[in-house]
Formats: sequence, C-alpha cells, structure tokens
Amino acid sequence: MNKQCKNKPEIHESEINETHNNLQQLLLDAIWTDEPSYLDQCGFDEKGINVYRRNLLANAQRALSISFPTVFKLLDSDISERLVYQFLRSFPPEQGDWAQWGSSFSDFLASTEVGQNYPYLADCASVDWHVHNALNGCDQTLVKTSLQVLSDSEPLHIYIEFNQNVKLFHTVYPVADIFQAHNHEEVSQREASMVKAQTALAGDLKEQVVMIYRPDFQPKVTTLTAGEGLFMTCLFSGQSLEQSLDAVKNDNDFSFEQWLITTINHNLIFTFKETKLCKL
Repeated sequence: MNKQCKNKPEIHESEINETHNNLQQLLLDAIWTDEPSYLDQCGFDEKGINVYRRNLLANAQRALSISFPTVFKLLDSDISERLVYQFLRSFPPEQGDWAQWGSSFSDFLASTEVGQNYPYLADCASVDWHVHNALNGCDQTLVKTSLQVLSDSEPLHIYIEFNQNVKLFHTVYPVADIFQAHNHEEVSQREASMVKAQTALAGDLKEQVVMIYRPDFQPKVTTLTAGEGLFMTCLFSGQSLEQSLDAVKNDNDFSFEQWLITTINHNLIFTFKETKLCKL
C-alpha cells in the first residue's frame, strides 16, 4: 500500500458541504453588494457578477410573474422590477425550484410603499399564491364511501376534511372580483368584474370570505355568502358538523342540503369522518 495515500488526511462530506455553502454565500454577497472594493477583495470580476445579477433578477421576475399574475398586471413594469429586486434581496430562494419561491411575497408587499398606497395588493398576492399552489397541488376527490357517515352518525360526531386544494381567505377587499377582472378568459366577464371591484373599493369595505378551490384542473376563486363563509370557517377550524350548523342556525339564506350538493359537485370535500368522544 502506498504510504502517502495511507497518511492522506480524510476529507469529510460535511466539510465539502460547508465549503460549498460558504462559496455560495460569498457569491450572493458579491451579487448584491454595491461596493467595487468588496468584489476586488473576494476576487470576483465586476462584469461577471453583473451577468449573474441580471440573470438572477430575470429568473426571479419571471417566476413571480407566473406565481402572482394579478399583482403583476396591477403593477407597471418599472415598479414590479424594483419590487422583485427588493424581495429577492430580502427573501432569496432557499431551493432550486423557482415555483416554490414566493410564500412571503404578500407580507413583503404589505410592508412596501406601493403596498401601503394600495392596501388590497397584498391580499391579491395571497389569492394568487393560493391559486398557484392549488394549480400545482395533488389531485384529491371525494371518498364516496365516507358519505355513509352522514346517515349513520350524529352531527355532533361528524367532521369534514376538505380537499387540500381548498383555501379560505378573509379580507375586506374585493379580491375575487379583482382576480376575475385580470384573469378570466372572457372579456365581458373581465369587464363586469372590474366594474364590481371598482364599485366595492369606492364604497364601505366589509369583511368577506374568499374561497380558492380546484374542481377539475383549473383553480377558481369565488366570494362566499356570509352564511357559507361562517359555516366553512367553523368546519375548517375543526368544529363538528353540529357546532358549525349551530353557528348559522339564524341565517335563513343558508341551506345545508344545497351547500352539500354544491360542495360535492365542486370537489371541495375529501372525506367525512366520525369521531366519538370517549366517556370518562
């Protein structure tokens, strides 16, 4: 055996990973620094760093424009590019998939000047993000055998698990109409939604519940009635069917039978569960 090889120090994988991470962080620091002297100290070429910077910004803007189409249609290109730059510096991607980057964009927008001038912008970003996740979510359909629980169990012991692509969003802004005004495939519907959104923004703002769901392959956004919003909020919070029905018992416009038919047709429910409390 070669003695030189035998005495060669062992390099651990953790040391290689640490070196790689340090170099990656050094490169990111160089990309975002505005100090030429820093580039010289690190041995980076300014022209090369500028290429990295432009490519990184272009990829980030492309990714966010796909994940947040409504927001980018509401903003002009100059403002959106500046916001992307600021967001990228504050929340750099932690993994290679750009499609999974952007969960903090809504909170980021709320902290910016443009977000404060147009406070509905952050909520529009939240809706865009939920739609983006629903579009890339796993397929789920109703477990039809679980319907038997409705006839075999008392409402007190029945709980509903929704399709994981269904999200509820509470807001005071007409974000569903804003979304339709910029994304609906029909021009007439976009125009009608724009009028509704502008009218709502000019009037008294009231809290509403917006639902994002995916009945087939394309996510949809809708505003629930007051009864539907309260009922589904209770179910989502883990309350039983009886508790949720009790919350809307004075709402004459809410019909559980009609709600059940609609939710099944729109693929909102994944399964019905029976959970009995243990007696002490």
